[in-house]
Amino acid sequence: MTTGATFSGKKERGDIWLAVSGLVEQDGKVLVVKKAYGATEGLWTLPSGFVKADETVDEAAVREVFEETAITAVPVGLVAVRSGVLRQGKHDTLLVFRLRYASGVVTPCARELQTAAWMSPAALAVDPSCTEFLAKLCQEALTRPGLTEHPIVHTHDYGYSSYKIFY
Repeated sequence: MTTGATFSGKKERGDIWLAVSGLVEQDGKVLVVKKAYGATEGLWTLPSGFVKADETVDEAAVREVFEETAITAVPVGLVAVRSGVLRQGKHDTLLVFRLRYASGVVTPCARELQTAAWMSPAALAVDPSCTEFLAKLCQEALTRPGLTEHPIVHTHDYGYSSYKIFY
């Protein structure tokens, strides 16, 4: 198992991956992207990426949405968790956050995306280039409240620089 070593100038993630997605809604539409690489290349999916060591998962979701689409959004809650094991033995967990649109005009990141757009859940449900995961999220997760952030005050110093709870 690797432990964050660098190979060929690229940081190795190890065998357990933690990623986030942002489900941004505005005027009955969802912000979706088509990646320019990987397993979802050319398919509608959500803006997403890996969590960095110096951020909470909700901060990572906001960052990824902005990096990929230039849309600023605010976390509302956690709506889904996808857990899987890839054939090459990597554990892949994805946390999907519902985000409220705050500002910006969709501008796809040319390095990572083929395109980005606002689409209705109904259009995505019948689009053959929509991932099954996204279609299911639009069908079910948009109608549920999900888990929301709740503040907590610690009486002891547990060593965290940032700490959040979603339930």
